Amino acid sequence: MKERGINSTFKKIIYESSEMVFLADDTFPYNIFYSNVLFDKLIGQNLKDKNLVGLGLDINSYIFKEELLISYQNKEYSFQLELPQENGSNYFLFYKGKEIRGIGLPPKIEAQQFFRNSIDLIAIGQENFLTWVSESIKPLLGYAPEEVINMDLCQYFHKDDLTIAQSHLLEVKKGIEASQFISRMLHKSGDYRSIDWQIQFKDGKFYVIGRDVTESEIEKKNTAKQNELFKLGEEVAKVGVWELNLEEDAVYWSDEVYAIHELEEIKDSFDLANALDFYLPAFQPVIKTAVDQCIKTGKEYDLTLKIKSFKGNEKWVRTHGRAKVEDGVVKRVFGTFQDVSEERQLVDELGLFKELFDLSPEAILISDTAGKIIFINQEANKRLGVFEDNSTDHSVFQFDQKFGSEDEWNKHLDSLKMDKTQRYRSVLNHQEGREYPVEVSCNLIEIQGEQYVISFSRDITERIQLEKSLQDSSDFLLHLTEQVPGALYQFVLDKEGEMKFSYLSPGIKTLLDLGEKDISSMNDIGLVISKIHPEDIAQVLMSSVASAKRLSSWNCQFRVKDSDTNDYKWVMGAAKPEHLENDDVVWYGYLADITEQKVFEETLKNARETAEKANKIKSEFLSMISHELRTPLNAISGSVYSLLQDEHTPSQESALNTINFAVDNLIIMINDLLDFQKIEAGKLNLEMNPMGLQDVIQQVINGLEFHASDSQNMLNLHFDDSAKLRVLGDKVRLAQIMNNLITNALKFTKKGKVDVTIKAKSIDGTKAKVYFEVKDTGIGIAKEHQERIFQDFDQIQHSFSKKYGGTGLGLSITKKLLDRMGSTIQVESEVGVGSTFYFEVEFEKLPEPTDNGVIQPISQALDLSTLKILMAEDNDVNSLVLGKIIKKWGFHFERVVNGQEAVEAVEKGNYDIVLMDIQMPVMNGFEATEKIKSFSKVPVIALTAAAKLEVMENIEKSGFDGFVAKPIDAAELLKRIKEVLAATNYKS
Repeated sequence: MKERGINSTFKKIIYESSEMVFLADDTFPYNIFYSNVLFDKLIGQNLKDKNLVGLGLDINSYIFKEELLISYQNKEYSFQLELPQENGSNYFLFYKGKEIRGIGLPPKIEAQQFFRNSIDLIAIGQENFLTWVSESIKPLLGYAPEEVINMDLCQYFHKDDLTIAQSHLLEVKKGIEASQFISRMLHKSGDYRSIDWQIQFKDGKFYVIGRDVTESEIEKKNTAKQNELFKLGEEVAKVGVWELNLEEDAVYWSDEVYAIHELEEIKDSFDLANALDFYLPAFQPVIKTAVDQCIKTGKEYDLTLKIKSFKGNEKWVRTHGRAKVEDGVVKRVFGTFQDVSEERQLVDELGLFKELFDLSPEAILISDTAGKIIFINQEANKRLGVFEDNSTDHSVFQFDQKFGSEDEWNKHLDSLKMDKTQRYRSVLNHQEGREYPVEVSCNLIEIQGEQYVISFSRDITERIQLEKSLQDSSDFLLHLTEQVPGALYQFVLDKEGEMKFSYLSPGIKTLLDLGEKDISSMNDIGLVISKIHPEDIAQVLMSSVASAKRLSSWNCQFRVKDSDTNDYKWVMGAAKPEHLENDDVVWYGYLADITEQKVFEETLKNARETAEKANKIKSEFLSMISHELRTPLNAISGSVYSLLQDEHTPSQESALNTINFAVDNLIIMINDLLDFQKIEAGKLNLEMNPMGLQDVIQQVINGLEFHASDSQNMLNLHFDDSAKLRVLGDKVRLAQIMNNLITNALKFTKKGKVDVTIKAKSIDGTKAKVYFEVKDTGIGIAKEHQERIFQDFDQIQHSFSKKYGGTGLGLSITKKLLDRMGSTIQVESEVGVGSTFYFEVEFEKLPEPTDNGVIQPISQALDLSTLKILMAEDNDVNSLVLGKIIKKWGFHFERVVNGQEAVEAVEKGNYDIVLMDIQMPVMNGFEATEKIKSFSKVPVIALTAAAKLEVMENIEKSGFDGFVAKPIDAAELLKRIKEVLAATNYKS
């Protein structure tokens, strides 16, 4: 066959052959130019394109094969192949072509018969529809094959199984060779059948076999349900099952047994020893013996024992074991395991309840419907006293006074049948004649078809007494309300804004002069307002509105008409509001006549004003008398100073020192009285100025050295370095406090010592707390008198004032001054040993002054040889004494007797300094100084018998350059003159 032409004989043989033969070109698309009858019948007549490509062949994939398979229209055919190179031609030769079937497969007729009669559903499909299905679908799902072919398969799946089916089909499409699942399919009748699907996918098509497993699925569900019910039954009954495998020495427990033991993780290998370890030590020998006997002899056991769970909880359990015997040998042991903790607890509780029932403090009685008593507890027996034995029947009628007859009892039963429960009061009769008032609560109950009445009676003797007491109290309160002076009321403001009195006590009649008719018709406040003084109406209404808005208490004092005097009397009203749930506001209050109180208050006010006026007069008197006292003292002090400067004998010096000491004591007493008066009047203020603590204390010590020497005492100062601070404080008052304490210590100590200690307790930033202590070895103070020494004018015993002198105000003033400083004076003392006074003061700490590197020039000594002084003093004695002092110093002076003359003298003369008395006729020292300062720079020093704090404001305002108090201390005056002259650059 090297040429395209074919011998006619061969052609005829080939054309009519029972095997398929065809020839195709060797170039694309490989046209078939010759084919025999059988090929045309089976394949060729159906080809649109009569070439190998149209036949679906890729010839290149078969060039090394002598046989090839052709699939066409769901059929497979086998051909022998000769290539062009092999036969020396330019075409492909396909011969011995025949339709093939799988190895061992039955003939087509038999296969069709198989598919038709198969009990399983067999189908082929693609995408989501079937292209072929076996006739077994009819008995399986009730559909004819043509009813489901090319139909959407999703509609036949149960909605809950559709997702599962789609996911399995997707897995097969992705390359899994086969998949299996069970789903419910819609039967033509409307029911669902469970089908077990086997599915494969190849070349874009899926092949499935489905078997009806409905019955087996139902059986599986029933089995699962039974297992679940069994498991739930175990949980509800708390009963589990167990088995002991004797051959393997292994123990099987059901889930409930594990739950009872509180073992969350089930162990695969669990032996008998592990199981028995859960029992409490006291019960382990019992359970081990029972199990051993069961294994050896087959003896069954049923025990209630106690275990300790895996979580440490103790439980009562009932374990029942039985042996399985075969051929006289125990093969296995099995049984049940039950948690009986609740039952055990119930048994214990029932015993407890019976005991509580019998020991109840309430009397409990149970009777039948005929009234026969069935049971009573101890309390009921105690009240009735007739049930020591059960030899005699008793009925309710004998003891309960409510039931005097059977008719009463029957009515009671009828009520119980309707309401099931009844409550009533009655009296129980004791056989000895005593009666018990009781409150009874009874119920009609039914037990096993029989009806009983159970009654609980409580002794209400105390309650009856209390009710009587409350009734008496109520009567008392009602009587009190009626008799109490004034009036009680209840006032309502409703949500509509209407105001009215909902209650008024009888006292309102007297208070507002109302009649019975007025009270009964008083629905609003108009009548009350008409009684109020016109000037007070606004106050009453505004305070009432404020109380309503804020729900705050109402308090008001106002005047109402008094019909007896045609005048007004004072009334005080007070009330407390309450907001009710219905939005009403209710005031509960009272009104009281306070006319007498107002009269008393007015009297008290007048008395207070009188007292304040008297106090002012007293202050003015003290100020005036102190000035008048200081004037002669000033003369005495100045005269003594002058005499001491002249020649004198030792005996004269002693007398002069005595006079000087007496004058000092008088000055101290005067100052104490003035300070006390200022403190009491609240006029004493602290002057806060910079000061050095060491300087202040040292000045006090220096001033008292003579006093210490005179009293033959050692005065020692212990000043700690930590307290050498500059602080902000009132150095005058601090010096006064220390002077009082040290003076007292020296006064009450003879031939002893006084130690003064100053030290810093703490320093924190700008604050410094300093400790002050004055300790003496004097007479001491008894403990019972230590509080009294700080009281005004108190010297423990009047003999003290005779022996030691003084006003008794020193420590009182000291205490008050320290109170003003935020401190407290403390004392520790023992009679015959000595006393210690101490306190702490917190100061504001100041930085130490620095010269910032600038060297201050050394001030030169003042030349006072030509000093000319102008003295303004109206008192001749004072001027005489002061003149002697000035002459002793070697200075020149001129005197004027009032402020006017002082002004004129400064205008005319040339003076270096002016000594100005404050209190003078014609023009006082303040006015004079102001005028002098208006035209001259001459320094002026104030001389006054008044205390510094009284006049300090005016002194500073008037322009004084210095201040010296009377009686004048000559040394202090000279020091102040030098300071003032140095400050004003005298003769610079």
